[in-house]
Amino acid sequence: MQYVQADILNEVGFIEHGFFGRTGGVSTGCFDSLNVAFWRGDSEDNVIENRTRIAKKFGLSVLRFVILNQKHSDVVHVIDSNNIKQYEFNGVDQAFSNEGDAIITNEKNLLIGVHTADCAPILICDKDQRYIAAIHAGWRGAVGKVIENTISKLKDIGCRNLVAAIGPCMQKRYFEVQEDVIAVVDRKYLFERNGKTHFDMPQLVIEKLLTSGVKNVLKLDIDTMGNDSYFSYRQSGGKTGLQFSGIMIKE
Repeated sequence: MQYVQADILNEVGFIEHGFFGRTGGVSTGCFDSLNVAFWRGDSEDNVIENRTRIAKKFGLSVLRFVILNQKHSDVVHVIDSNNIKQYEFNGVDQAFSNEGDAIITNEKNLLIGVHTADCAPILICDKDQRYIAAIHAGWRGAVGKVIENTISKLKDIGCRNLVAAIGPCMQKRYFEVQEDVIAVVDRKYLFERNGKTHFDMPQLVIEKLLTSGVKNVLKLDIDTMGNDSYFSYRQSGGKTGLQFSGIMIKE
């Protein structure tokens, strides 16, 4: 089972995290092998087993594994002792019940995360208040307010010493875009290459995190496009699984 970590988060002693690739699971075909998404056509049993294997890497039951029903939205969920039961994984129905694209928690031994296949997974930690967050940012999320909303909620809680890591995603060299994206993205994040317009989504994410109040940001230079170790929606033509990026607070 392949996963990478970010030094900026490894320096924080009370958390565990990982940006997983596509290997080490039981799914087959275009979902080979560590797909964690239910709605893409993979077997539900395979997805549950894949999630279970990841949870075990963190010493947890799959019950403590939380991914939202992601919709490229700006909706942020805050999980605490009062509402945690509605997020604990108890079957496929639960996986569709909580829609949103960012999670914040201070609960211990709760693995929160996002699934992606070219979009940017963002893992965040506040060193002082001991809160963590996970954000799913595709181009809609990056251009939208999911990052700002998440950092704003963290600030409301009292978080001021935030660090973040951006995991494997599509880098600018492959990220060709059409008019729907060009029309809503600041021109400074667009450039021309071989007659095509490309979007530097990771740079936009970095700048939004820093502008919103994150003190330090690290981007992993791993491109999901053209990399067989990761699922890529663009490379596969849309028929693919989704990989997991997650973070938890240790007991």
